[in-house]
Amino acid sequence: MVRADEVGERQQEQVSALVFHVGRELRTALDRRLTSHGLTSQQAALLLLSRLLREPNPIRMAARLGTDTAGMTRLVDRLESKGLVFRKTSPGDRRSIVIALGPKSRHLLPRLIPAFRQVESGLLDGFDAREVRELNGMLRRLLKNARRLNR
Repeated sequence: MVRADEVGERQQEQVSALVFHVGRELRTALDRRLTSHGLTSQQAALLLLSRLLREPNPIRMAARLGTDTAGMTRLVDRLESKGLVFRKTSPGDRRSIVIALGPKSRHLLPRLIPAFRQVESGLLDGFDAREVRELNGMLRRLLKNARRLNR
């Protein structure tokens, strides 16, 4: 295993710059595909995540969506104003809230998944299954390291 101090400074800069650029390009590609639905990639991700989680608590969802609590509040406010979500008291803890999908989101959700799949497929074009597994492992380690930097 290579330690960070053994990797050249230029290589470290390239990795962080590339990860940043890949993230930006992914968001742009998703945003373009979701414009017709009146959503950003982050808003669509919140809707999909709300559907997947048993208790979609906004505080716990914030990190997964790449935002803080203030950003999460604005994000939920925007979706709530569109009638796509609403806040309700958590059945497990009456002091907190969870995000519930609104009636308008039920027709929209099935149309969001193909946009995410199309972008992921395009991103991984030319990679074989072994390379995808290796990339996933490396990206998980990078994410773990990045989260440790923020403690």
